[in-house]
Amino acid sequence: LGGCSAAFGEMEGAAHGRGGREVGGPGHPGHKFPGHHGAEHGLQREACSDAQSSIGCMGTSVPQKGTGQVTTGKPAQVSEGTGQRLHALADAAECSETGKQTLESILRQHSRAISRNDDDLGRTSLVTHRIETGEARPIKQPPRRLPVAQRSVMERLVGQMLESGVIEPASGPWSSPVVLVRKKDGSPRFCVDYRRLNAVTRVDAQPLPRIDDTLDALAGSQWFSTLDLASGYWQVEVAEPDREKTAFSTPMGLFQFRVMPFGLCNAPATFQRLMENVLRGLTFKGCLVYLDDIIVYGRTEEEHLERLAKVLHRLQSVGLKIRPDKCQLMRRSVRYLGHVVTQHGIGTDPEKTAAVQEWPRPRCVKEVQQFMGLASYYRRFVKNFASIAGPLHKLTRKGQRWSWGPEQEGALTKLKSVLSSPPILSHPHFDRPFLLDVDASEDALGAVLSQPNHQGLPVVVAYASRSLSQPERKYCATRREMLALVWATRHFRPYLYGRKFTARTDHNALKWLRNFREPEGQVARWLERLAEYEFEVVHRPGQQHRNADALSRRVCKQCGVINPTEDAQVAAMTLGQTGRIQEWQDADPELRQIREWLEKRDWPQEPPAGSHMFRSLWSQRDRLTLRDGILCRTWEAPDREEEKVLQVVPRRNIPEVLKAVHNHPT
Repeated sequence: LGGCSAAFGEMEGAAHGRGGREVGGPGHPGHKFPGHHGAEHGLQREACSDAQSSIGCMGTSVPQKGTGQVTTGKPAQVSEGTGQRLHALADAAECSETGKQTLESILRQHSRAISRNDDDLGRTSLVTHRIETGEARPIKQPPRRLPVAQRSVMERLVGQMLESGVIEPASGPWSSPVVLVRKKDGSPRFCVDYRRLNAVTRVDAQPLPRIDDTLDALAGSQWFSTLDLASGYWQVEVAEPDREKTAFSTPMGLFQFRVMPFGLCNAPATFQRLMENVLRGLTFKGCLVYLDDIIVYGRTEEEHLERLAKVLHRLQSVGLKIRPDKCQLMRRSVRYLGHVVTQHGIGTDPEKTAAVQEWPRPRCVKEVQQFMGLASYYRRFVKNFASIAGPLHKLTRKGQRWSWGPEQEGALTKLKSVLSSPPILSHPHFDRPFLLDVDASEDALGAVLSQPNHQGLPVVVAYASRSLSQPERKYCATRREMLALVWATRHFRPYLYGRKFTARTDHNALKWLRNFREPEGQVARWLERLAEYEFEVVHRPGQQHRNADALSRRVCKQCGVINPTEDAQVAAMTLGQTGRIQEWQDADPELRQIREWLEKRDWPQEPPAGSHMFRSLWSQRDRLTLRDGILCRTWEAPDREEEKVLQVVPRRNIPEVLKAVHNHPT
């Protein structure tokens, strides 16, 4: 897929279509409430996932036909009606009267970047949308039957789009069906089902920004403005050769889009690439962009107005237009990407959290997943989110039987409660030290990133949590706490890497991280990851650790460090079944091969093909030995300077060994 190679300097004052290569892909609309994990698309020869929204929906408003001309140069003469609208827009600002006058002047100078009404949309050819389908055969789907009552609505919408130049008659081999759905206000929405087309479309790898990175960049700002492009996707043209692929079938005939429709899997990538090229040199230096949502920020009125003028000039230069009724200009507090952004920090959007409060009790797994998706978007605001949501998450596991009980009801109520009055999270300040609190329970990990404010009091930057997997729940307490520290440093790496910070834990053993004696395996890998960071571990004593005596604690055999748990007595035993183990090894072809290599001292130089155990034994060949004809492996316990010789048991016989150990009388 082609990328935009032109620097913005080539765009200034240029006619449409200059300075940009055609770039790939159609996609689903830029939603105002993006998923909590953020979204990234991998560039590979594979079909677009059906999990994405593939049914493109358009409102009933359609734009006027684009002129194809870039609007630059002297300010346009605005009509009396337009002047009044711009005055009202500037008057709603929260700045000084002088600032409002300057703002109105800026808006008048860039009036061609502001749509006059719902039908007045921009049009740019700086980037054109490509649909790469390779050698796939054209997909032809018949039109779906429409109720008689909807036929007139369909005819009206198609007629409007034809007149505006959004669509045109088609005669190609591609065809997708149309469906009319109702919006919340009852008006019809025109949707094209592009799922079959998306299945054969090559994915565009253009990444979308991480929302948390975007919000973090606003630290220190006092003034904010948000700009919303008017039906942004319809301001981008589809490349001529690919227009036939957007064709849709109706009772009135076959039509295709001239502009980028909603519902195509690569549209977000195309639009993000366009906006990053248009605002190149300004992003993260005065503005941020996520699809069709732009936020401009500044520390002072003057700085903010200057940055806002630059952004509007860039948009006007390439023929893009914003919708004024969706914009917030010169505000102390704005809504952006589902959050409320202020000079003090970041909060949740009450309109979005209200949806959580009003959510009914789920009746099936799908409804639980829908609720968790909505609630998880604000998980950074909720301490120990994973623990609270654990009973709900458990219901979504594969093979889990549906059972809604007091535990699930309590989790639902608790989540609604904590999200009804979430904390305001502070903007990160990278000139202040960070404090990382970590904790691990039997089923989840939790972390809190904070730093002192200007008064020296700690303020929370973000919360993080996750559930433990089934194998992780079997870890000893020390290993779980160490996992919490490794996971938390990786999760908050953008804040902590390259800066000294303090890690606090209620597990005293973690203070001795650097005292591990000859760590191996997983612990060695974890210590290697932690070595990237410069930090000090501070023990925050808890009730259970206050009177602990290090000399009375047992060393954890998994980790090689003191484990603050009660002393335990474990009876040792042997199977006494040497003959059976030799029979098992003789019956296993991979272990026979290992023994042959060991006896002949003739090991292959490259890892052999086979099971994981087979390859693992090859990699540990220097630890293998034969004892009375039985293949054994030497193992050095991390907590003491001694070696043990362990018989190698074939994987298929491990359950039998475990059963024998379990049933042993000792």
